[in-house]
Amino acid sequence: MTDVTDGVLDTLFHSDQGGHEQVVLCQDRASGLKAVIAIHSTALGPALGGTRFHPYATETEAVADALNLARGMSYKNAMAGLDHGGGKAVIIGDPDRDKSEELLLAYGRFVDSLGGRYVTACDVGTYVADMDVVARTCRWTTGRSPENGGAGDSSVLTALGVFQGMRASAHHLWGTDSLRGRTVGVAGVGKVGHHLVEHLLADGAEVVITDVRQEAVWRIADRHPEVGVVADTEALIRVEGLDVYAPCALGGALGDTTVPVLTARIVCGAANNQLAHPGVEKDLADRGILYAPDYVVNAGGVIQVSDELHGFDFERCRAKTEKIYDTTLEIFARAKTDGIPPAAAADRIAEQRMHEAALHARVR
Repeated sequence: MTDVTDGVLDTLFHSDQGGHEQVVLCQDRASGLKAVIAIHSTALGPALGGTRFHPYATETEAVADALNLARGMSYKNAMAGLDHGGGKAVIIGDPDRDKSEELLLAYGRFVDSLGGRYVTACDVGTYVADMDVVARTCRWTTGRSPENGGAGDSSVLTALGVFQGMRASAHHLWGTDSLRGRTVGVAGVGKVGHHLVEHLLADGAEVVITDVRQEAVWRIADRHPEVGVVADTEALIRVEGLDVYAPCALGGALGDTTVPVLTARIVCGAANNQLAHPGVEKDLADRGILYAPDYVVNAGGVIQVSDELHGFDFERCRAKTEKIYDTTLEIFARAKTDGIPPAAAADRIAEQRMHEAALHARVR
């Protein structure tokens, strides 16, 4: 357990995310590990969520991100129909500079000490090879390589789920689930984004991309010279004739400066926590922009890593991921019935499922 500053304590006890069951602050001086493991809910089962490795400016920022991400995983797992609650871990540091075998093994020991209350997997800054290392000291590890009993890269199904959510959004707004002839802007073409681009091109969409890493852009442009490229996200959201905006990088993509100038009619992407703060969902609705809740459409990856715990079957996972299409339509219908934005409708459905599970647990 690391030393706790006043700022970290304030974040833990006064966070507007609320309701977390457990937060563990981890430190291993020998390896340089500093990590936060946040368990939001185990109402539906053991908390499941990935490990983010990121150079946070402060410990307080890391704790806040872990809390936010863990809460999002509770809602994501509930909407995906999984027998898992929500949790998330963040490792503080630059993955290119600070990641080491010793550090990952130490992290695995901390996760294992929770006795299965939290099951970890990959996230931004961590990869299948990293989970193979973590699994050497932690039995509660998913997202491993096939050679080590895992399912491998989960970004394939994450992208498929986003594509299904996008098709459902198109059906709801335009009456057809094809993106043919539509212009889709993808911000972030890394692990998930580049697979999404392939789905969109196969469906006949016009694609425009951007990424802070030039090599990621070059990979797409070399293979698909027909794909448009813009300098940054600020330029992407202003593209004339943009039909769909797909944020596929870090969170906070939709806020007070982006929503007023966004030209797209649909927002549907892979990034977690796309709404920068409460109220953005209403701002989108007021502008007539249809928002497909991020934790609903990007659930393909967690569907895969959850299945890994029971003996991975790709076709079974693919079938579950394709149901994201139906779930997204269900949310839009609920939003219309209740007269609320889709994000609020998704929250209501997820909260109802968690509440019912908690009641059943008390009865037992």
